[in-house]
Amino acid sequence: MNAQSTRRRLWLGLGLILLSNAVALAGVYYNRSGEPESRLTLSERELRLPYGDWLGHEENSGLRLELVWRRADESWQLDWLSEDKLRALGFRLPESAADDWPRRLSRQLARPVLLVLELDGPAYRRQLDRARQALAEAQERVQARPQDRELQRQRDGRQEQLTQEERHASRLFLVDAGLDAQALRQAYPDRQRYLLLAGRLKPYESAGQPGQRRFSAAVYPESPRIGVPHALRGVFAGWQPGGGYREEGPRVRVQVAFGRRHEPWMVDARR
Repeated sequence: MNAQSTRRRLWLGLGLILLSNAVALAGVYYNRSGEPESRLTLSERELRLPYGDWLGHEENSGLRLELVWRRADESWQLDWLSEDKLRALGFRLPESAADDWPRRLSRQLARPVLLVLELDGPAYRRQLDRARQALAEAQERVQARPQDRELQRQRDGRQEQLTQEERHASRLFLVDAGLDAQALRQAYPDRQRYLLLAGRLKPYESAGQPGQRRFSAAVYPESPRIGVPHALRGVFAGWQPGGGYREEGPRVRVQVAFGRRHEPWMVDARR
């Protein structure tokens, strides 16, 4: 390989790097142009330092946080993911109940969708109500058999679960998905409570009642992490991977905007 060929390869490589950076910057600019599609105030309950980033951000001086969101159903089923919804999202469902129906569904590739996440809304309230009801039932069993140590242990566990829900657990829930941003906004107009996040969804059939089909899905947000501007990094000083759940961690209020590409960026943060 001669010197001229080597220079040509170097210039080609440099050009590809510059082109990639230009495309990325253009995407960021487009996403943030105009009014944000939604703007939410999150807390340390909805954000955490990813486990895989704690070394990387020390090396490259960057800091990213990860959105923490949940499913409303503790069994990982998605109540809103019906057969009609799957078809509306573009998945092919067999007309007959063939024996290989679940396998045929699970073999389909994940499809791009818009995920609807709800902050501190009805889904979170239902979760609180379930935890309170579970504690009340556990307390009744202890009252009926006050010497039963196992029932006492169960009651204490239910109390811990309720405390976790009330103080630490994320209030951000996945409540829907779709393909049409305008239609989703008509269904969820509150832009300070509902955000649309670009993602991918791969469904599968989950256990349900005999004769009833229920579904869940593997869900992959396209941009689950949010870069922290250098001027705001001090707000998150002392955070450890996963530390947003810890009671002793600092309380924060973080304004996050979601733009035209349904990707997030941090607007402000303070303790």
